[in-house]
Amino acid sequence: MAKYFAILPGMFALALPGLDTLNVMALATPQSSVLSALIFNALIIPSLIPLALQGVRVRAERAEAMFGRNLLAYGLGGLIVPFIGIKLIDLVVSGLL
Repeated sequence: MAKYFAILPGMFALALPGLDTLNVMALATPQSSVLSALIFNALIIPSLIPLALQGVRVRAERAEAMFGRNLLAYGLGGLIVPFIGIKLIDLVVSGLL
């Protein structure tokens, strides 16, 4: 989701100025926003491969406990961390450009 908020305003900033309201992360420039999202993908995808190869442990537990743990892990990791990561990379990239 964070990648869409980074890439779409960056790609169409000149053609559709109204999309600038989607720049909720206040990324520096359209170029740095797209570059930051691409760098984030290049870093995060290889780092998730060992997690995927590890597989899932099967254990007996209540559905509520499993739901709470998965919501914390995947909700935090899937929604919040990408916003923070892309913003931090944008700060570095915009400082270098």
